[in-house]
Amino acid sequence: MDKRERLVTQANQLIEGAYEVNLTEIRLLYLALTKIDPRREQPESEYIIYPSEFNDMYSLGRIGYTQLKQAVSGLARKPIITYESDNTTVERFWFSSIKYTTTGEGFIVVKFSDSVREALYELRQEFTQMNLNELVKLDTQFAFRLYSWLYRYRRLDKYTNSQRVITTEPFGIEWMKERVGLTGKYPKLTDFRNRVLDPAIDMINAHTNLSVSYEMEKKGKQVRSFVFSYIDEKEHNVKALAPVKPLRPRLPNRPRVTSGSAAEGEWARQCITVMKDFQTALKAYDPKLRISTADRKKVEAWYSIIGLQMDRIFNRE
Repeated sequence: MDKRERLVTQANQLIEGAYEVNLTEIRLLYLALTKIDPRREQPESEYIIYPSEFNDMYSLGRIGYTQLKQAVSGLARKPIITYESDNTTVERFWFSSIKYTTTGEGFIVVKFSDSVREALYELRQEFTQMNLNELVKLDTQFAFRLYSWLYRYRRLDKYTNSQRVITTEPFGIEWMKERVGLTGKYPKLTDFRNRVLDPAIDMINAHTNLSVSYEMEKKGKQVRSFVFSYIDEKEHNVKALAPVKPLRPRLPNRPRVTSGSAAEGEWARQCITVMKDFQTALKAYDPKLRISTADRKKVEAWYSIIGLQMDRIFNRE
């Protein structure tokens, strides 16, 4: 199947379900979901997954049959908790059967369970369809899940303004944590942002069709939720309405000089200038956009070299 046709389609109750998986498991799940035609009646179908197919999809070269077997086995044991409209929670499992075959390179055959198939087939409303080709470079399971939550709003007119900017409802911090298995972890907001949320946003902005920013919402003195805004860079009408998003520039190579020397200081100033121009261009494109967390740490190091405080233009607030 052509990568342009790798569509992942799920009912929104699965999109918003709670399940804890690792990166390999969610990559495997989304690849399996591309094999389903959501317009069909629920078939008694089985789907084959090859290690080479997995590696080709995600531009990897290291996943073999044994690792794929471990991933699908782990995924099969982990329940999905879905939330019904009558305050009922339902525990589901992805597969009703798995076959492991060692012929050739080895391959795995999966069959989706009855309770999940009803949220994958004959979908007419309340579903989300994504192109897996847009997600292949995401490197955390949280980034995969965040992208899917955001994408759910893409065709909802009431969340889209005249400039085709899509703004979500508030995503509660605990709501997000619960759905990815992080309940009780990262109690400090700064830790959650620096280690989970911001890296996912940086990765989505760098490697997918979405350009995302967010605002924090407080209840009393504490931040309880985030409201996300984004545009789809590949929408034709968006390209006509919005300028092209600035690309991250190349930085000057570090010269082979002594640490603390004047030459090192000059290099640091050059890097700061390049990154400051990039930050200015990002803000001109969208006032909410900032350089990535990784680049901000580099900027902090450069300012430390020249002995100055970092310019306010790099503030994340």
